[in-house]
Amino acid sequence: MRDAQTPAQSEAIVRRMLPQMAAHGQDYVPTSYSVWYEHLAGLNPALSAALDLHLQGSPTLDRPLIERLHARHIQNRYSADAEPLQQELGELLDQLVALAARSTEGAAGLATKLSSYEQELHTASDPASLQRLILSLVTSTASAHAATSALRTDYQASQAALHTLREQLGTLRGEAFIDPLTGLRNRRGFDQDVAALSGQELAGLDSAAILLADLDHFKHVNDTYGHAFGDQVIRACAQVISGAIKGRDVASRFGGEEFLILLPDTPAAGAMAVAEQIRSTFSNARIRRSGTEEAMGQVTISIGVAVPMTGESLEQVLARADAALYQAKSDGRNCVRVAAFAQGRPHSNVREAAR
Repeated sequence: MRDAQTPAQSEAIVRRMLPQMAAHGQDYVPTSYSVWYEHLAGLNPALSAALDLHLQGSPTLDRPLIERLHARHIQNRYSADAEPLQQELGELLDQLVALAARSTEGAAGLATKLSSYEQELHTASDPASLQRLILSLVTSTASAHAATSALRTDYQASQAALHTLREQLGTLRGEAFIDPLTGLRNRRGFDQDVAALSGQELAGLDSAAILLADLDHFKHVNDTYGHAFGDQVIRACAQVISGAIKGRDVASRFGGEEFLILLPDTPAAGAMAVAEQIRSTFSNARIRRSGTEEAMGQVTISIGVAVPMTGESLEQVLARADAALYQAKSDGRNCVRVAAFAQGRPHSNVREAAR
């Protein structure tokens, strides 16, 4: 954890960090500091693996790449959102424990009184004694009934609070896997779907294709038309992607203007066909600014495609899809490129039927 670093260790990491940032042409922005700090401190193995893989092919790290690395491997708001609910649940459980103790104590007290009344009953020899015993019994049972009613009310209130908490936690759990801007899955949701796929099927990830898509010149769109229109472009792209996938396919917003698509049981040719459909549909779309009839110029998207090899991890597949995406950018953008197989061949269980 970041807090485990001593001040001296943090200072040493920062001293190493700044020359590294300068050597790789890095902007001095907060996301860059975070990426390099976690990498050099050894806090984030997945981040380090992705960074090292990129540095093998290019010594330059541009800001879009840093932003993607930060979005994929560092951003995590779920724990902070869940903490208040966890605290509230803990307090509610304490209340229920106290209620249970009160119920036990009340039952034990009533049992003691009834036992003493039973003894008195055997020794009572006149009507006055019996009348006093009956009055005591009525008073005790009335008190017990009142205490029981109060406990019942408290328990009902606690049950209502638990129901509300359960709904809030369910909502939070759902939101933790969904990107709020597009309604697509986020990286956490994507990882969950990959885990489910791997657990349900023998081939798992090996039989799926991965598409990594990135909007072209998105910074120019934001700078020219504003961030509100930029968000509108991102939502439009998400709609195009959603229209191109089907069945168990999963589309996710991977961070910023980047999208990740999982296509189970899909060979490279089928994945290329889906990617080309997304690219073509989006490039032919004309997005109008909200509240006006003004249509913007063409906005395009580049896509990298990767089909996993046997035993390949998700991060390795993503790295190859990322390399294919960079190739598409280098080839002029608004195109689809498929990742080369570094070694071996794709899994033999991949279905050959094109999509």
